[in-house]
Amino acid sequence: MSAITIRNIPEKVHNKLRKIAAERGVSVEALARAALEEVANTNTPGIDFERVARVRAALGLTEDGPEWGEELDDPALSRRVLGLEK
Repeated sequence: MSAITIRNIPEKVHNKLRKIAAERGVSVEALARAALEEVANTNTPGIDFERVARVRAALGLTEDGPEWGEELDDPALSRRVLGLEK
């Protein structure tokens, strides 16, 4: 088996990972291993639209949002939505 070391994980992120792992009854290492395995086994780069459709259906979301306008193409909006910018 190969091994990797991940440094400089923010304390807030590490605490959240600990909480998720505890809720699932696994170690943080096992949680990270499962997440990495899932990413590595994903054959679809980018957004998995089939998964999005399944999740939307499971949540009962059947309506689309507003029409896509030019204002939604603004990269600054994307950065704000993703929390990369205030």
